[in-house]
Amino acid sequence: MGEAVSGLYVEVLAAATRAGLSEATIAYYGRCGTAVCRYCETQSIEVFSDSARDGFVAAQAARFERGEIGLVFLSGLTKIAWLMWEFGVAGQVEWHRYRREPKALPGDFEDTLRSFRDWCVNSGLAESSTNLVCLYARQFLHHLQRSGCVELATANEGNVRRFLVAAAGKHSSGIGNVVWALKKFFGFLNRAGKSNLIVERKLTVPSPKRVRALPCFTADEVEQILAAIDTDTVRGKRDYAMACLALTTGLRACDVVRLRLEDIDWRRDEIRIIQQKTSRRLVLPLPTQAGNAIADWLLHARPKTHAPEVFVRVNRPFVGLSDAAGPNIVARWFKVAGITHRAFDGKTFHAFRRTAGTRLIVSGADLALTAQVLGHARIDSSKRYLSLHDAAMAECCLPLPGLVSTHEGLS
Repeated sequence: MGEAVSGLYVEVLAAATRAGLSEATIAYYGRCGTAVCRYCETQSIEVFSDSARDGFVAAQAARFERGEIGLVFLSGLTKIAWLMWEFGVAGQVEWHRYRREPKALPGDFEDTLRSFRDWCVNSGLAESSTNLVCLYARQFLHHLQRSGCVELATANEGNVRRFLVAAAGKHSSGIGNVVWALKKFFGFLNRAGKSNLIVERKLTVPSPKRVRALPCFTADEVEQILAAIDTDTVRGKRDYAMACLALTTGLRACDVVRLRLEDIDWRRDEIRIIQQKTSRRLVLPLPTQAGNAIADWLLHARPKTHAPEVFVRVNRPFVGLSDAAGPNIVARWFKVAGITHRAFDGKTFHAFRRTAGTRLIVSGADLALTAQVLGHARIDSSKRYLSLHDAAMAECCLPLPGLVSTHEGLS
């Protein structure tokens, strides 16, 4: 291995040190960089070119497929390889997040997927929904590739059936979104003349979708969570502001995380955003509690950074939070507050939104107003909050005279 590769490794770790990363993190990326150097040595690579980078990344992906390494280590190896290549090309490197690129498809499949994405956007599908259907379309195309099907025109019902069977094991709560994505994809293929296979009738849902009414937080639980957050710390000020914003406005976690400084009109006490899920514009009043918490974060705790987001990392690099920040935040403070959480029990960051919606219903707001505040495109989406208003639901119960209950809990 030449000095060129080892030099890249040293420079990238120096960039990590300048970025203020912890010693443990630098040591972790050091192990990742050592793996790159070892690969280049075994392959007699003197210059870390883009082909060498791609070869290393492909080799690590193969190790992941064989179960030799985990997804987190794969991500670290991929990131360090790209940063080393970046320094080799530009002569400098800025430490930043790296998001792993999806596995490439054959040329025709990749072109079709790009056209499908453009079709979804032009048809008015929201950005998040477009990303979702394109994700499942990509998975389906990979399935065709592994099955030896190289042309979409030759895809048949058996290919679709086997893909759904394989996908079912990964979606314990149902594969409704996968079915929906396939309908969208084949609808596009039919219109574009790329496939004659009609899947609409064969992928019908035989029964209405069951919507589970997940719980909201009680008043006591809300008080416990907010009291558990240590607002004397930088992290605590940020997390408290995010929790207050979600509880008082009902904003989704993705919208809270991506809220920008320019989205807040302090003179009017308003928040103006484009919702990530629906791509619809939403204007909400900024409640006093949330406004004060955000102001405290911005004035006394937020690191000095050019990042446009209101909420950023409290450790270097000071960039916007990832979409996983919401779940991580509630998990941290649930533990401190002593609130138990099990998988699928509904006690997540999204429960703040359900709590805000239920509070609106309890206060006497009608469904139209609740839908408007929560940014729901359809009133039906707000109806589920009715079931969380116990007092109102009790008034709907019909008397059963003459029937004797033998169940202790109903007597």
